[in-house]
Amino acid sequence: MFTKGFVALVNLAILLVSSKQLGSDVSGKLSLLILDIAIIQIINEIYTGYALVYFIPKFSLKKIYVSGIIWTLICTLLCSVVMGVMFYCFDIGTSEGRIHLSILSFIIILHSFHMVIILSKEKIKEYNFLNFLQPTLLLLTLCLTLFGFKLKTINSYVIALYVSFIVAILFSSSYLWRIFKNQSHPILAFDSKLIFKNGFFNQLANLCHILSNRFNFYLLGNTILVGVFARSSTLIESVWIISGSVSPIILTYIANSKNSSNDARITLLLAKICFLLSVSCVMVLYFIPREFFVYLLGEDFIHVKTVMLYLSPGVLCISFATIISHYFAGLGKQKILLTANGFGLLATLCTSHYFVSRYQLLGACYSTIISYFVAASILVVMFMRENKFSIIDLLRFRKDFGLLKNS
Repeated sequence: MFTKGFVALVNLAILLVSSKQLGSDVSGKLSLLILDIAIIQIINEIYTGYALVYFIPKFSLKKIYVSGIIWTLICTLLCSVVMGVMFYCFDIGTSEGRIHLSILSFIIILHSFHMVIILSKEKIKEYNFLNFLQPTLLLLTLCLTLFGFKLKTINSYVIALYVSFIVAILFSSSYLWRIFKNQSHPILAFDSKLIFKNGFFNQLANLCHILSNRFNFYLLGNTILVGVFARSSTLIESVWIISGSVSPIILTYIANSKNSSNDARITLLLAKICFLLSVSCVMVLYFIPREFFVYLLGEDFIHVKTVMLYLSPGVLCISFATIISHYFAGLGKQKILLTANGFGLLATLCTSHYFVSRYQLLGACYSTIISYFVAASILVVMFMRENKFSIIDLLRFRKDFGLLKNS
């Protein structure tokens, strides 16, 4: 909990420092680069993601690791080439920082792969230390390049990424070396098909979710607008910390539950609580003066509060639906999550060009709200239908609180 809270504060500091010192134009270019890396990482984690945790105790770790490295190299190169061709053909994105895309993607994915293995071996102290180390190094290196070397370009952030992830990989590699030396014989023969099958639906759902909002980055066309929209999205999505903190509890509770009769009602109550807490955060945001965000982020971000408020209805929908999505994940029903996020992405693809071309920043907000509403609605409808809930169940609390207390 301490590590997670500290990392959240460090990431906020990184956002504030980079925004104020680099401005909206460079922030937009950075957001596009980081989005491209995130897309490659999501595709790659079909094999190297956290779904792998289930298989590592059962299969040969050395075989998993070697095949994971080969998969990462091939996937990173192919994705980089395909994305480069698409961006060139459709004239979207930005060429600045593109040369670093493949290298940074490989380094970041390798670090994440190491983290998965360390977590699967229940090395919690090492896992927490690495979670703490990388963003801290990123912040320190970024401050050094910005204030020490007076380098206020996209390269200042790129250098910080290289330094923080390479150092983190050196530490994680030393931990892995000890794990390899102490590895016991695996129970099952190695079968990569099972790993790919397990990770495919989960990562495809994650890809649809991230593109439901971030696809608008490519359509805004102007990196200044991208910078404002990206920073606004990141700040308002911090509301998801509430549901994100409850979601792992629901996931493990459902996955290990022996009495499923009350699981759905507990899930629904927690979803309602998270929603109300998120609404209270948005209400606080409403009363914060716009000048406060200008002071924190810089003059380029004068419209951040407006964009955040426009995005808030969609963010609140997802805040409620996140708990329900982890209910389905705990039951192993990944296809339901893929269906909801897939239709959310489809809503973005169908509406974004129309809205963005006419209303620019606000158009991106409209498209995102529709996408999030579609995805959340599908999850809620399927949840209520499966558990035979009514509209009244969404509105009552007293009986649910008694159930939660007994559980």
